[in-house]
Amino acid sequence: MSRLYNVLLLLAVLVSLTGCGGAFKTGESWDPRESRMFDDGVDLLQDISKLSGEWEYQAEQELEARAHLADMVAIVNVLAVQTNEDLEGIESKKIEARIDDIIYGDAPGSDLALKSSANSLGYSLILRHEQHLVGKHIVFMRWFTQDDKSLGHHFHLSPASGKLEKKIRKLLEARKKEEDIQNVK
Repeated sequence: MSRLYNVLLLLAVLVSLTGCGGAFKTGESWDPRESRMFDDGVDLLQDISKLSGEWEYQAEQELEARAHLADMVAIVNVLAVQTNEDLEGIESKKIEARIDDIIYGDAPGSDLALKSSANSLGYSLILRHEQHLVGKHIVFMRWFTQDDKSLGHHFHLSPASGKLEKKIRKLLEARKKEEDIQNVK
């Protein structure tokens, strides 16, 4: 994918969702254009500034988009990863996590059961890095109502490193200020 395509995709997602609040939502539908940001996957990058050039630019853009679009961002403790298979034989990973600190938004409870199926964009990274998942992470969540009216989600996990957490908190503070300004108007 070209750099221009990536920038245009991120801008389209950001513009289409401007004004969306960050509180726990059950009535929103999933926008497939967000699947790149909420890929049901993981990254292991603890410090974006260690990258350079195109890699750093893309990582910064993705982090900003996730922070801007997420319904919830939280520090979680991943407790276990299980392998499941549905009735059609599609494998998935169930990631059991406990919320330690909600940085932005809200959750339906203090425990999360994150699912990454074999057809999710981020599944191969979950599979490849499964042994690194137990422990602290930052989760970016998008909640939505599924066709059967049940609560669905997509997510992305990042390391809960000090530098990354500080950067995310700064991005979310700016988002909260922007939302406060919009709510005053």
